[in-house]
Amino acid sequence: MEAGELARYILLLLPIGVIGLWRWGVWLLKKICASFYRPLKITNSSHYNPTLSVITPVYNEDAKIFRSALDSWQANNPAEIIAVIDISDESSIKVFLDFARGKPGAKLLVTAKEGKRAALANGIREAKSEIVALVDSDVIWMPDVKEKALIPFRDYKIGGVVTRQNCIHPKSIWQKITDIMWDLRNVDEWPSQTAMGSALTCLSGRTAFYRRKMLLTMLDEFENEILLGRKKEPGDDKCLTRLIQKYGWKSYYQSNAQIYSTAASNFKTFWKQRVRWSRNSFGSDITALVVERWVWKNLYLAFYMIDRFISPFTLMIALITFLFAIYLNNWIVVIIIFCWWILSRGIKISTHLKRRPQDILLLPAYAAISFLVAAARIYALITIREQKWIRERV
Repeated sequence: MEAGELARYILLLLPIGVIGLWRWGVWLLKKICASFYRPLKITNSSHYNPTLSVITPVYNEDAKIFRSALDSWQANNPAEIIAVIDISDESSIKVFLDFARGKPGAKLLVTAKEGKRAALANGIREAKSEIVALVDSDVIWMPDVKEKALIPFRDYKIGGVVTRQNCIHPKSIWQKITDIMWDLRNVDEWPSQTAMGSALTCLSGRTAFYRRKMLLTMLDEFENEILLGRKKEPGDDKCLTRLIQKYGWKSYYQSNAQIYSTAASNFKTFWKQRVRWSRNSFGSDITALVVERWVWKNLYLAFYMIDRFISPFTLMIALITFLFAIYLNNWIVVIIIFCWWILSRGIKISTHLKRRPQDILLLPAYAAISFLVAAARIYALITIREQKWIRERV
């Protein structure tokens, strides 16, 4: 190999090498921190047994999924199930009324006021329990979710708890990739954040448990949140997570409490969700880092937020290097980069593959879609002041 050709190989692979060292360093840090995490277990030393109200905002939900969700929550024996349903959604109202027969704890709130935040606030004010679970109307609980998710509240400093989340019956490639991404959060992100100070980036709105008295003090800020000069409607879960930690409460992840949710089944919905979620995350993280600055009390969470701003750009640089190698017909570099992407992503999702080994066939698609997600996040950052709500009827 001539010196000039060797130099060209080095110049092409050097950016990938530097980026790879950074990304692997971050991943190893998450893994090391996550190794200190353990879900809390039931003990005989505490008799704390708080009451629970399940609150779900409903708009144009699939009738079968909604009824299955209601039945799964009822199987956990909460004190109340409160459905806040848009006045125009006659189908969901009918489903809930049928479910509520003979159940004194089932309460229907019909609202003409638009917006998920207003619906959640109405439900929180109506609830009577010590703990409220804010739940999307397409979420299925396992029978022991209540029992396990309430355990962390024995610590009076814990204000919110989130559960392990996976996609229910993933069929399309977009649903399967979403399930992989949710598992990365389940096994790396949330455990490491919990272990490093019980401070999470987001208590996902699919199912999150909160102390009701705590939320009542924050409802005005929640319903009238201003981010980057605009009133926010999307991003309710990011807002609540930020608010409880801003005021000194801790958050916790219970990996042994399992819930399942639907996921986007097509590219259009997948893209719009990723853009919307990223806008919400970036806006909230900028506020926590720059405006409120409470996050600097937990350096691991601050580092994690900052890395989320950096990571989509590092991914796109890697993709540009790959495409440039193709342009130069440097197929050795192309093959090296491609094989490394497949190998590295296989290692990083190995825990998911233990649960769904058949998804190993998705590795090339997962590698490609990771760049699509990076593009969505960059686009979201550029258009951060826009806000749109998208909800797919599955």
